[in-house]
Amino acid sequence: MNSELRPSNNKMKNIKFSIKAKFFIIILIPALILVLVIYLDYVHLSSLGRSAEHILSKNYKSIQAAQQIRQLIDTDRNIILMSLFQKKADEHRESLYEGNISSLLNTCNDNITESGEKQIIDNLFSNYQKYKPLYSSFIANTAHPIEVDQKFHEFLSLTASLISDLNDLVLINEKAMETAEQKTRQIARKGMQYSMGLLCAAIFFAVIFSYILSSRISRPLTKLARNLAVIKEGKGEYPRVPVTSRDEIGFLTSEFNRLFERLELYDQLSADKLTAEKLKVRQAEEAKAQFIANLSHQLKTPMTSLAMSVGMLSEKSERLPAEKTLKLLKTAREDCFKLSALINELVDIAKLDGSLRPRTKELLDIETVILECLRPLRNQSGERNVHLEIDIEADLPPVAIDSLRFPWVITNLMGNAIRYTDPDGSVALKVAKHGSRFHFQCIDTGTGIEEKFLPKIFDRFTQFSEREKSGSIGLGLAIVKEIIEQHGGDITVTSKVGKGTTFNFWIPIGNEEFDEKSTPD
Repeated sequence: MNSELRPSNNKMKNIKFSIKAKFFIIILIPALILVLVIYLDYVHLSSLGRSAEHILSKNYKSIQAAQQIRQLIDTDRNIILMSLFQKKADEHRESLYEGNISSLLNTCNDNITESGEKQIIDNLFSNYQKYKPLYSSFIANTAHPIEVDQKFHEFLSLTASLISDLNDLVLINEKAMETAEQKTRQIARKGMQYSMGLLCAAIFFAVIFSYILSSRISRPLTKLARNLAVIKEGKGEYPRVPVTSRDEIGFLTSEFNRLFERLELYDQLSADKLTAEKLKVRQAEEAKAQFIANLSHQLKTPMTSLAMSVGMLSEKSERLPAEKTLKLLKTAREDCFKLSALINELVDIAKLDGSLRPRTKELLDIETVILECLRPLRNQSGERNVHLEIDIEADLPPVAIDSLRFPWVITNLMGNAIRYTDPDGSVALKVAKHGSRFHFQCIDTGTGIEEKFLPKIFDRFTQFSEREKSGSIGLGLAIVKEIIEQHGGDITVTSKVGKGTTFNFWIPIGNEEFDEKSTPD
């Protein structure tokens, strides 16, 4: 039945264009556009980075070096001019600045990036070679005043030429930086336009595809919902919804049709099961009524006999012979014993049956529990001259049990065995460990149970003649089975009339929670 309800792989393979694929396409197209946008932005940003590097490294270094050279040459010229009015010039001027100008010219030569810049730098090197000895000669003759002659005019001309070339070098690099800045802005603007255009396209395609595919997805779902809404509670008929698509919705529709078929079958099975339950309830009511009648008879018989015995003793005690009086007293005593046994059994069963909620289990020594249970039964077995045998395997581990309900199992089974065993018979209880279980055997050599009663011996309100004679009410074995099942075990019975009965049951060892306070030391 479960295999029929499980979706078949062949039907899953019939899905041609799944909803997953549709949603994937909706997401894929904008995602591809976004990837393209990211790539273009990367290209533009890389170009901007290279342009910025070009601006900040080559041109800026050339401008900075040219401005420093111009400042040094202006300083040199001012020193020479001031020497016209002073008798002594700065003797350390050459050693301080000559190396700086040469280094700065080399910096400009190493950062040539624009056309015409090479020619200017070559002119600077050429003029500086002429400028350098003139300046050194002026500085060397610090003891004599500088004269305004052709040499002096040549020095001023070279100075002006150097400053002019340096200004041209700065101008070329400044124009290059301005051009690079404009190019950078143009690249940034172009990249922004591409990005915005592609993003708008991605949004447009996402909206259009989402609308189209959502319509295609929602249409069959709406149709399916309308067909399902036609179903009315208690109508007893299930529709067959037509399959209109070959995706998951079509598969869902076909599965709904299969579900409706199973519901029809389930309704039929439920009706049959309800009929069987009604029959079972009626049989239980009949068994309960029979049980009440039997219980009334079992209570009425000793009560009538007891009333007659007590009445005769009360009215004719003086006229009755001693032998008759003793017989009546013995009969009254036996009737009282039967009534007391019936009432005690009713009280015990009511207590056990009332505590339906399982109690916390305790870790106990099974041999100690069994010996405590059998202590009150030894007198009973002695009175009936029944031999009692106890065979418990040595060194058994503690077991987790309900300390109130489980001992009642032992007491009930052994008490029944003693009750149904004739004098000179025997009753044995064997306990052994098999794997992770404790196995129990209650064996007697009593009257046995007819085979026709065995299938229902653990049912409630089940009675047969032997129990009626012994004053049993027919609930004990049913509750015994319930207690053993609450412990996670099971019980079976075998019997032959005239040869005895054997009850076999088992429980697991300590596989449930237990009260740690009861753990033995």
